[in-house]
Amino acid sequence: MKKLALFAPTVALAAACSGSAVTMQPGQWEHTMQFTSIEAPGVPEAQLAMMRQQMGQARTESSCLTPEQAAHPTGTMLNPGGSQNCQFSENVFAGGTIRVHGTCQQPGGASAQMNMDGTYTATTMNVQLSSEMTMPPGMPGPRSLRMSGTMSGRRTGDCPAGR
Repeated sequence: MKKLALFAPTVALAAACSGSAVTMQPGQWEHTMQFTSIEAPGVPEAQLAMMRQQMGQARTESSCLTPEQAAHPTGTMLNPGGSQNCQFSENVFAGGTIRVHGTCQQPGGASAQMNMDGTYTATTMNVQLSSEMTMPPGMPGPRSLRMSGTMSGRRTGDCPAGR
């Protein structure tokens, strides 16, 4: 689903930021994200039920967190590929606490307000997520999309050779 793809890159932030005595360890990380609530005012109930079914399924991905990303993750993780312009009113990833609240402008004029609140250790993380996306006038589909859910992560070992 395209709307999930717009939100997912920003969630990578929660798996990579550091900056305190508790630092996430570099290595291979597995992340599981699941949306538990999806609202899209004005969308027919049948279409909304399909969105909830697709986006409500837990999705697990694995990625390598390099030592450089663990030491200085903000530039690449907040704005992967330079595709988003994000402003954060709160950006705390320290002392085992995750509290990230901000707004990102998406390509095409859409914007997304995001909130992540949770905890982490050197090898685990648990986050409550919420997002509200607003589409620009003239784009097909709902004007807004609200989602909330959870994300968990755990370090599974070293990165594969060559990464």
